[in-house]
Amino acid sequence: MLTLCYFASSVVITVLSSILIAFALDPLADVLHRRARMGRNVSSVIVVFLAMAVLYALVYLAYGSAQQLFTDLPVLIEQVRNAPLVQSLTGHVYRLTETLQETGRTILPSAPASPPPAKETAIIVRDSASWAATIFRGLGSVTTLLFSLSFIPFLVYFLLAEKEHLIRRTRLLFPGEHQETMMATIRGIERMMQRFITGNVIVAGILSAASALVFFLVGLPYWLVLGIVSGVISTIPYLGLVLAILPPLVVGLVSFHSGIPIIVIVACVTSFHVVSANFLMPKLIGGGVHLNPVASTISIMFFGWLWGGMGLILGIPIVAVVKSVLEHMGPTRKFGLWLGD
Repeated sequence: MLTLCYFASSVVITVLSSILIAFALDPLADVLHRRARMGRNVSSVIVVFLAMAVLYALVYLAYGSAQQLFTDLPVLIEQVRNAPLVQSLTGHVYRLTETLQETGRTILPSAPASPPPAKETAIIVRDSASWAATIFRGLGSVTTLLFSLSFIPFLVYFLLAEKEHLIRRTRLLFPGEHQETMMATIRGIERMMQRFITGNVIVAGILSAASALVFFLVGLPYWLVLGIVSGVISTIPYLGLVLAILPPLVVGLVSFHSGIPIIVIVACVTSFHVVSANFLMPKLIGGGVHLNPVASTISIMFFGWLWGGMGLILGIPIVAVVKSVLEHMGPTRKFGLWLGD
């Protein structure tokens, strides 16, 4: 499974993303199916088109700001490197490193001189991966990414339209004595994922709007796209606060000549994250995925390393589903309980 996740990452990410989107849209499809007396196929088509329309509207609103940000990104990175504060921090780190090395040379005995090499050794220096390669790791090239994205609407539609048939066929894969356990597991996963995804989407929308408003009031460039990015990233458990502050902080360091706007940005993003983590998330998500902090952090680290940015989004749901399955199986119940909160 891990080998498949690594080598077929674009396929696995596409399928898992489609399943999560289908979980989030399923309540709306059920409402149209039951109350509006629509067929399951018709309600699924309407829901998928509504979701695509909302997504297109968001992309259309943020496209201009995002395009300008990506155009100016190399210049911003160079300005950050040459910023006085960054230069000062770099100098302190360099001097501290030199001091530690000098201390080590005085404490440790000197090694015997090694004989000169018989011939010259070629040293190859490789550039580190770019930020874009790190974020979009696992999605493949641009062509592969676009090819995978084109499948998501169709997969979501089929998952919504064929939900009852898929569950019934999945039930028949298990022996009779395990079918009820399987159905209880699927129902529990469905309720958990619906609350988790819907709650996170609502919280991300609230945080994005609030962050964008603050960035606009302090005069931060690219305030709309940075507000959306900061609000979405802030929903990541435990690591969200640090990651949400970085994008506006980097742009603010090269845009403002005083520290007051930067302090306002950091204070507001921190306040938004604290309020969402302690009030909005418990209210909208409830018990959530019931993962303990150790399991949540390890899942974010592992899947972030495996898939980059998409791993940060999918890591928690994947481990939560695995935990739910383990808890409903007798031999593995203790492992599921260990992952729990």
